[in-house]
Amino acid sequence: MRRKLFALFLLVGAFNAFAGTGKIVIRNIDLPNVGLNDPTPVPPVGGNNGTTLGQQRLNVFEAAAARWSTMLDTNVDIIVEASFTSLPCDDSGTVLAQAGPKAVRRDFTNAPLAGVWYPIALANKFVGIDLSPGIADIGMTFNSEVDNSVCRGDSNWYYGFDGQEGSHSDFFVVAMHELAHGLGMSGATRAPGFRDNLPSVFDVHTFDRTAGLRWDQMDEQQREASLTNTGNVVWDGENVRAYLGRYLQPVTTLTLSEPAILARNYDIGTATFGPAPRGSGLSGQVVRAVDAANSEGPTTFDGCSAFSNAAAISGNIALIDRGSPPLPAEPCTFVKKVRNAQNAGAVGVIIVDNSRETCTPPSMGGDASDITIPVVSISPADGDQLKAQLTAGTTVSGSVRNDPSQLGGASKEGMLRLYAPCTDDPGSSIHHWDVTSSPNLLMEPFVNSDLLLGVDLTVFQLLDIGWTLPPKSGRRTLIRK
Repeated sequence: MRRKLFALFLLVGAFNAFAGTGKIVIRNIDLPNVGLNDPTPVPPVGGNNGTTLGQQRLNVFEAAAARWSTMLDTNVDIIVEASFTSLPCDDSGTVLAQAGPKAVRRDFTNAPLAGVWYPIALANKFVGIDLSPGIADIGMTFNSEVDNSVCRGDSNWYYGFDGQEGSHSDFFVVAMHELAHGLGMSGATRAPGFRDNLPSVFDVHTFDRTAGLRWDQMDEQQREASLTNTGNVVWDGENVRAYLGRYLQPVTTLTLSEPAILARNYDIGTATFGPAPRGSGLSGQVVRAVDAANSEGPTTFDGCSAFSNAAAISGNIALIDRGSPPLPAEPCTFVKKVRNAQNAGAVGVIIVDNSRETCTPPSMGGDASDITIPVVSISPADGDQLKAQLTAGTTVSGSVRNDPSQLGGASKEGMLRLYAPCTDDPGSSIHHWDVTSSPNLLMEPFVNSDLLLGVDLTVFQLLDIGWTLPPKSGRRTLIRK
């Protein structure tokens, strides 16, 4: 079951040493004895000394609010309505939380751009007063089902502050993420639509590399196409661009050199087994593996049994389809496919994914000390292009290597990619960083165990839309823990 970390709640109709006089204030709107008011006794955990479940939850909310308060400058309090309720949790995935601005404003006093929607908290900052007194600025809802065994078994919310969540979901990290949505990593309505045909400040920085246009320069039909233009929708903001190298790291890339129609870098997934290509990596022709269609594997391209074209595979990179025979047959694992390729003399393996929902090549699990060749995965769409050329008899050549010039999650022009899966993912598409970011970032749409407790590049995105750093705090508050 895949756990969707966050869904963006879209608008349809605490300590603070330096950040002006304003602060982020959590307003508990739960009913008695539920959610933030749950009286269930619990022991302290990870530095959270609350003695009831509700108090521990509220402690985490307030800690997240305090962290963001010290990073952004405003003279107006930011009111956040927080609550627990039942959100989706089934075999298709879990929505842990949803959040967003409660209102947007345009053409207010001191507005940086005319005819552009701003989240209410940011509009208040520019004006210097609360434009909607008595009304909350951000709404946040968390999934109450996560803390019961029916939803995710033994995996629950973790309410500590020490990052030791293990198999659980770190509530502090999720709260930090949701606050960022409310502060501005969101639109004014559901993408690709515009409220009153006017862009949000987020749309002004959403750039489509294929069209060469920002979303505020497109019509809705163009934005509809851009919404699923995987790998080509990026954040056009100078602050994020300037700090990419501090937070992202070089990644392993698959680069095809011929034929010209395929020549480019490809997104890949990596494996937990086999060596990682480094430096010059490996080069060779890509050859489609052929094996018998039998009980070990249902097709002639799944690599589940010994290759019948081993002579052609030897010394080259084997292209293998993902897939396994139906139960109760023995699974055809990634390791088994790669072992068959290695036995045929392949110098590397490319696995073509069989899921067309997100266009994101999968990570490949497994443990095999005998595997000595590297393995990567590619999306079905990219695999289709390779297969078409190979079927036509065209020579396909390329390399797999660690490329110091290519940062994980960034375009070749040095702009951070936005999440644009080839199947629209409502509530997640566009308003998150792409899942190819390496290391993983706070504002990706799915849970990642390697997230740190800082805000990484998200704070720079907020600077791009108009937030400012608090005076006297310098840049030290931005360093990751």
